[in-house]
Amino acid sequence: MKIDNSGKALGAVSARPLEGRSAAKAEQAAEQDSVSINPLAAKLSNVTGAGKSESTFDADKVAAIRQAIAEGRFSVNSEKIADGLLSSVKELLAR
Repeated sequence: MKIDNSGKALGAVSARPLEGRSAAKAEQAAEQDSVSINPLAAKLSNVTGAGKSESTFDADKVAAIRQAIAEGRFSVNSEKIADGLLSSVKELLAR
């Protein structure tokens, strides 16, 4: 098997009938190559897209933190981080 690392899509294998294969068999093979999306996957796609309207990046907050680090004023509250991690784990386990 040849692996193409060029990043370009390779041509469809069933685009032309193989030698010795009738046109009907080639068409049937092309139909078998079709893909359908599981309804659950479609629902997951909608769920992941729901949060896209909210901005999760605050450029002003990042700039303030960057400035605080540069000035040596930034401190990490390890208790707050640990509490957040524990609450996240509890939430995930409750599902």
